[in-house]
Amino acid sequence: MKAIVNPIEYAKTAVAAYASLYGSDLVSVILYGSAAGGDFNPEKSDINLLIVLSSMDPELIAKSAGLQEKFARRRFSRPLFMDKEYIANSYDSYPMEFLDMKEWHRVLFGEDILMSVAPATEHLRLQVERELKGKWLHLVQEFTVARKNRKRLLHLARLSLKSFSPVFRALLKLKAADIPADKKELFAAVESSCSIAGRPLQNIEQSCMAGNTPELEPRFISYVKAIKRIIDTIENK
Repeated sequence: MKAIVNPIEYAKTAVAAYASLYGSDLVSVILYGSAAGGDFNPEKSDINLLIVLSSMDPELIAKSAGLQEKFARRRFSRPLFMDKEYIANSYDSYPMEFLDMKEWHRVLFGEDILMSVAPATEHLRLQVERELKGKWLHLVQEFTVARKNRKRLLHLARLSLKSFSPVFRALLKLKAADIPADKKELFAAVESSCSIAGRPLQNIEQSCMAGNTPELEPRFISYVKAIKRIIDTIENK
């Protein structure tokens, strides 16, 4: 498939199809993630849609099965289906995910449902701490095996950086810091806000971009230690 030069215009084809299918049951369609203004890669990034319906009735959602399959072949992720009630009762349970959507979103149809999303700071802090600790524990455990195979270690580094990125954005929001769209600037901002010296996040990202380099293992170890220091800044807040 050729590059998606304008993801917003590209997404409108799907919006029109869902609007035609659902009619008055469609409350809004929101484009979120990198395609709505983040670090979008025209060659690789997917299109993410939040579809808000009149209710979360399983049969109503399943009505669009054919459209979901059709647009999955055109680099659209499976849509998130919600209704107003679910959003109103859930953003304090999943503050990080909802705030991440709110940070990068574009309304393509109907109401701007995400504008009302405002989780309590304490709920966000608890989720950020939980996510950081869980991902860090996994990182430490996987390193024991992955260090024996540099290709596997590189794969682990790439996957973990991708999974930490939304947590880092939430962390910056907690610290009332600017949230860059570019990944390199994101890692630098986290290092700055948490007083992490030596550029460990930026260095491991550079190794991920360069491939299997001699610096990979020591940089990975510094990266793991940096995550622990970031966790400490949350615990001691």
